[in-house]
Amino acid sequence: MSISLFSASALRAGIVASLVALTGCGHMPVTSMVRLARVDFATTDPAALRAAVKVPVALRLHRDGVHLRIKVKVDGEKESASDFQLREETDSAAAESLKNERGPKVRIMTFRFEPSELARLAAFRADILQRKRKGGGSLQISIEPRMCRIDELPAGPVRFTTFLRTAETGEFIALARDVDLRALDPKRDIAAAIPACE
Repeated sequence: MSISLFSASALRAGIVASLVALTGCGHMPVTSMVRLARVDFATTDPAALRAAVKVPVALRLHRDGVHLRIKVKVDGEKESASDFQLREETDSAAAESLKNERGPKVRIMTFRFEPSELARLAAFRADILQRKRKGGGSLQISIEPRMCRIDELPAGPVRFTTFLRTAETGEFIALARDVDLRALDPKRDIAAAIPACE
């Protein structure tokens, strides 16, 4: 799914398991699309952005291995992308806001921008806005955490969910809901490719 550059529309998010990038756009709830239509990349405060990922307890997310990837396609130009480092959020309030998503068989971690990345993002956004003056385009956002396996995965579906919170939404919005890593790629079992933790 693409959106008009910086216009009010739905965003896209995904997850990386092992070395494979997976997009979760097809699993975005319609209600999330409506809520995210209020987010304008040109004006939203990146310092207020929080990401969260829910995975089975058998998987571990790397605390400093999560990136927010922004892909931009300006009319008449090649697609460009940039990754921004996210780090685990230590504020318990962020995790508490997802208490209804918790359970004995899942693990949830929340993330925020590294302080050093905020300046990079501001420069990246200013550059895109300058280029946008030439015409329209599209923007895609993905949350890309690295993960490893601390236990054997159970038989059956291995589901993950990603969330995004911005100053506009005020709460975490599901981006990709209950995506099954075993069924996402019809050619292979992606869950089986997740490496064991060292």
